[in-house]
Amino acid sequence: MNALSLFNDWLNNDFYGTDGLCSSSNVPDVDVTENKDSYILDMDLPGRSENDVSLELNDGVLTISSEKTETKQIEDKGKKHEEKKEEEKPQYLLRERRRTSFRRSFTLPKDVDAEGVTAGFKNGVLTVKIPRKAEVAPRKIQINIA
Repeated sequence: MNALSLFNDWLNNDFYGTDGLCSSSNVPDVDVTENKDSYILDMDLPGRSENDVSLELNDGVLTISSEKTETKQIEDKGKKHEEKKEEEKPQYLLRERRRTSFRRSFTLPKDVDAEGVTAGFKNGVLTVKIPRKAEVAPRKIQINIA
């Protein structure tokens, strides 16, 4: 099996979220590795936490998405809290760090054990471990005399 078939959506338009949540410029970077037991997907998500990210596995398609609202810090009698940015929008001269929403979908191969998929989040990197099912080895069938 070709390992790249795991991510056969990379070059089609559905990969970039035709639902309008994102464009190719704000899609997080992903590395995919494999070994004999599993596939491992590492996605860079700086500035996000595990609470900002959603993972779904449905019908052999893994979807990773996030929606994050811009916030500003305000002080209220010495206490800090967050408020949605609706007023006082700054006039940007250059803005490259804005990634508010994204959605990526990956079609998984048939040898994936969907029940064993796990995810972890550390230092702004989401790691999804996708275990493989054990290969069924061919067996020799003995012919009995009838």
